[in-house]
Amino acid sequence: MWVFPLGAALVSSYFSGLLATQFRSRPRPNLLAWSIALGMFGVASGAAAVGALVGWSPLTFRIYYLFGAVLNVPVLALGTLYLLAPRRVADGAAVVTMIASIGAAVVILGANLNPGGLATEGIPRGSEVLSENVRMLSRYFSIIGFLVVVGGALWLAVRLARQRQPRLKRLAVANLLIALGTTVVAIASEIARIATEPTEDLVFAVGLFVGVSVMFAGFLKTRSTRPSS
Repeated sequence: MWVFPLGAALVSSYFSGLLATQFRSRPRPNLLAWSIALGMFGVASGAAAVGALVGWSPLTFRIYYLFGAVLNVPVLALGTLYLLAPRRVADGAAVVTMIASIGAAVVILGANLNPGGLATEGIPRGSEVLSENVRMLSRYFSIIGFLVVVGGALWLAVRLARQRQPRLKRLAVANLLIALGTTVVAIASEIARIATEPTEDLVFAVGLFVGVSVMFAGFLKTRSTRPSS
């Protein structure tokens, strides 16, 4: 069970490192946002692996929930906005995202947890650990971020697919892979939220690993579309 979250953590961290390296050579804000988002994904996946391996503590769950269920997708969406939207719009969204993220961190870190909900060998159910008001915060963040990431990737893919250059068509495929990976993770997270059987924890863990790996494949494909020098 813990192997798949650990695999997702390693892939996410490597993905984040590649984006950070690319940002240092080409300082574009979308690269920085994506690097931070995937770093958050790595932290959340690592917390899930630790919780599944040695047991869940309140701190482990807060880290997992904050970085995995609340913050990472909105920051990933911010990268999409910097890629597609006017800079002024993206800068405004960055300010809103920062303020909202600080507020979310205060709420999650200060929320009352049900210790009984943490007594599991799998992934704790949010409904058994957190109040409904706190979980609504996660839904709002996730839905808005998901729509921006997937909608932006699909729009860009359709736009680029109309171009005749093979390089741009490969870039369209890369964006579709990123959208597909985000969708897989969203579905896996929803399964974890409503799961009632232990086997569904395995579905979540595998979905987490597969989704991050697909996004990673999309990133590798964007690198292969660079014009030859």
